[in-house]
Amino acid sequence: MTIPATPSAPRGSGLSDEELAALKPHVINLRRGQLADGPAGEGEYFSTAADVEAIFATHLPAFLAGRSGPVPLMVNAHGGLVTEAAGLRAAASRIPWWKENGVYPIYFVWETGLVTSLADALAGWLGGSRGPGDFKDRIVELAARFGQGERVWGEMKEYAEAASAGGGASVFADALGSFMNEHRGALTVHAVGHSAGSIFHSYFIPAAVKAGVDRFETVSFLAPAVRTDLFKEKLKDEVDQSIGRLSMFTMTDDRERADNCVRVYGKSLLYLVRAAFEPRIGDPILGLQDSVRSDPDLRDWFGEPDSPSSAQVVWSVADSGPFSSSDATSHGAFDDDPATMESVLRRIVDRKDVTPFPLPRAVEPLWPTQPRDVPAPTWPHSATRKALCVGINAYPDAADQLSGCVADAGAWATELEKAGFAVHLLADAQATRSEVLLRMLELVSTSAPGDTLVVQYAGHGTTAPDLDGDEAASGQGGNMEDEALCPVDFRTGELIIDDDLGLIWDQLPDGVALTLFFDSCHSGDGQRRILSQAELEQETTLRRLPRRVVLSEADREAFRARRGYTSARGSGRAADAASPGAPVDGQQKPHRELLFSACQPTELAYETAGHGDFTSKASPLLADAMGKLTNEQFLGRVVDGFGDRQHPKINGEKALFGRTFLAAEDGSAPTAPIGVASASSGGAASGMPASGEAVQAAAAHNGGGAGTLTAVGKRADDAEVAALEATLAAAAGAAEHRATRVARLLRAIADVIEE
Repeated sequence: MTIPATPSAPRGSGLSDEELAALKPHVINLRRGQLADGPAGEGEYFSTAADVEAIFATHLPAFLAGRSGPVPLMVNAHGGLVTEAAGLRAAASRIPWWKENGVYPIYFVWETGLVTSLADALAGWLGGSRGPGDFKDRIVELAARFGQGERVWGEMKEYAEAASAGGGASVFADALGSFMNEHRGALTVHAVGHSAGSIFHSYFIPAAVKAGVDRFETVSFLAPAVRTDLFKEKLKDEVDQSIGRLSMFTMTDDRERADNCVRVYGKSLLYLVRAAFEPRIGDPILGLQDSVRSDPDLRDWFGEPDSPSSAQVVWSVADSGPFSSSDATSHGAFDDDPATMESVLRRIVDRKDVTPFPLPRAVEPLWPTQPRDVPAPTWPHSATRKALCVGINAYPDAADQLSGCVADAGAWATELEKAGFAVHLLADAQATRSEVLLRMLELVSTSAPGDTLVVQYAGHGTTAPDLDGDEAASGQGGNMEDEALCPVDFRTGELIIDDDLGLIWDQLPDGVALTLFFDSCHSGDGQRRILSQAELEQETTLRRLPRRVVLSEADREAFRARRGYTSARGSGRAADAASPGAPVDGQQKPHRELLFSACQPTELAYETAGHGDFTSKASPLLADAMGKLTNEQFLGRVVDGFGDRQHPKINGEKALFGRTFLAAEDGSAPTAPIGVASASSGGAASGMPASGEAVQAAAAHNGGGAGTLTAVGKRADDAEVAALEATLAAAAGAAEHRATRVARLLRAIADVIEE
């Protein structure tokens, strides 16, 4: 793949034309893993296949001329947060040092865009969330995950892999292998990777070996950000084979916890990677001391500094002799630290007497010098009643489009404003996965004891493959599915699953009340039915629309890919206890969110005359009920005269049922609502407690249409809607069993009918 030529971007490195030209023998620039296709590449520096050819045809032979014995060639890959400009400056300052010590350096400068995207993702949290220490760190982790950080980190890893799978690194590896075959004994090859550079090398080293590089004499990883499973798959077994010695320089766990990111997050980047960037929260990272020590395959495999082991680890700060010292005290400091870099060099040249590492004129900042512009808060800081209302009609695919969800969100917003809530509304194109989750997180993280929160969602809902194994762990039987909301971009894999919302609700401060309202088909599991075009026309004429969506296999694959799960990595695993939302002491707190849903889990929720039936009945009752009725009494008012085709209910901790409707958590005057989730919506992922006694309080008359599964993970298709009503009796008989299972669901709204 080639990169289209575009006009040159403004120069940011500060290097002159002569200095940039001097980098050509040593610096290979990659964009999206690829070389440029010509001299009009993007940015201020580019590399072409001709430039790589010139290294081996001209520049390297000139360096070798007159030198005896094999000459070390060092291949460096920088970290994922390094910009092109910073990478060029670093290469320009260090290349002379390597050459003075008899090493021919090659720097891969690979543009990731991560630092800018991460700063943007965290901009709103620079001064935002209330609370110190670990609470704020968990909020930042979630902000990074739901913002652009997770996506860009994933793209960066894809580019690292692509570079060695036919991209620019493959071109270099092929040329290097050919050169070594033609000049036997002329070179030894070494690799150095800082942070995400270890991910780059996890693909490059095997590709180079395949291309004819017999052996990497040394591999030195500095604070490596590669997952341990990828490292073990690609490199671990190559030590003493195609890798002579592997060394890791990284910080102790105490140092990692004393580091910071963007002056917002109170731990190192590797902690943030593990908690926020990797699709599976808590995946072990090679550079984290606790990841190594908790892994039986790695704990005893890494030897102490200067031990006979071919794999050694130096825990900074360390003064363990000339080959094993480091003074780095932050994640970004290792490749600027003289003690670390001189130790790496001595391992490459296998001698103690080396020219000292040049002190940089100024340490290259890992993060932007100035914080990003902090956006204005979504809700006034003084507001104690805050609501988020979401409605989506205009899904991009015509077959997905709905007609009453935006109106539902508007109806709830109107009634909540009358009741004194500050309301933020997201409609249609605004309601992307990232935006919905970030606004939910802001709502929760900026709340304080005594506040009342409402989250309302109206749109499609579905079920999605359970990727982390929590549904199986909770005893769901045949239903191995996560419940999910469908934001406007859901067809690209951007589902909001129950686990996502659970992470947010777990950050709810003590003393804050949260209530959720849903009006959807199978509200318990957040289903909105999608009709065929003929059915849509017929039902629109009748002004009565049940709603539901079923994911196609392509949609499910897009979701798996979005979450970093491929067939190679397996379909799921047990939920990780190290997730950001997990209580530090391991004890599960009681959950305070309460859900009002439009119908039983086995029923359809209907829309009439452009509004969900539940919305039409419930929202006008809000003002009169708030602060006067209990939650159960409010449900009774809604149910009274509702009709028999659907039966609203409440889900949550039983203790919440007798609490005052939309009142402060202590049951006093209605100074804060509990959190509302919308009518006419789908989205099982809303607010069911992860544990504790989850109880359903439904209408006294428990009739209604029932839904059934035709296969694991697949709902009855639209043609079977009429048959749903006939299954009611069987569904009712399973109600007690279902209620027990719901209590165990991690953030599920309710259970589905088992096969």
